Amino acid sequence: MRRADAPRPDSDAGLPGGVAGASAEEAGSATHTLERALKLVKVFHGSAKPLTHAELVRRTGYSNASVSRLTATLVTLGYLDRAPDGVRVQIGVRGLRLGHRYLANSVLPRLAGPIMQDFADRYDMSVGLAVADQLDMIYVQYCNSTKIATLRLGVGRAVPMALSSIGRAHVWAQAPQARQRLLFAIWKQSGEHGPQVVARMERAFDDLDSHGYCLAAGEYQRDTFAISVPLSVGRPLVSMGLNCSAVGPLPDRMMIRDELAPALKKTARLLTMELEHIDSSLF
Repeated sequence: MRRADAPRPDSDAGLPGGVAGASAEEAGSATHTLERALKLVKVFHGSAKPLTHAELVRRTGYSNASVSRLTATLVTLGYLDRAPDGVRVQIGVRGLRLGHRYLANSVLPRLAGPIMQDFADRYDMSVGLAVADQLDMIYVQYCNSTKIATLRLGVGRAVPMALSSIGRAHVWAQAPQARQRLLFAIWKQSGEHGPQVVARMERAFDDLDSHGYCLAAGEYQRDTFAISVPLSVGRPLVSMGLNCSAVGPLPDRMMIRDELAPALKKTARLLTMELEHIDSSLF
């Protein structure tokens, strides 16, 4: 029996350009190779930071041989580049080009940007709008205040659902069965820490049940905090999360309850109305 990550037919020849006329076995192999290559690219989480071979192995769960083969192919095709040290790899020109094409076609900077920027400037915070991608939340629009201490992430960056308030808000907003599936997957992904991770998420769900928002402080990044609410926008509706965040200690609970949370909820309502009739495939 062939091991799951052993070379498959034609897998060393690079990513397939097409499978028209191929046998069912060849088509299946091509699809499998493409899926694995895309997963490898996704582990960069929108960051330009180069990654080592060992880090790619850890993040993908692939064997050393599979990572070497896929990395070499993606470098040849221009989706990854070798870092200046010649050892690590980073997103390549073609990968960046795909991202820029998405940004050029997105309606969010024009429609959602001004609404989010108004909040960011008024409260000297960052404001992010994110959509789910497996067990992460990917920022599709992000606005910063001019304040130096503002948390700066950006469009394309990913944060874990399990460790972020924006992820917890998204999971809470799902139908019961979908919510349970996500919690089970997060528990499994978290290994021995699964019970504690899910318990923190469920405490956030209690806040969302009671107040319509949730908080996180210092979990994903040290010395930062975020406040998040769920929302659904576009046609058909797409579930998203909206947050405001900054570097520093969590503000006074009264300020959060009486000022920041109501303003964030109002921003979510404005975004929902502004994006109500937009084709959600454009997000």
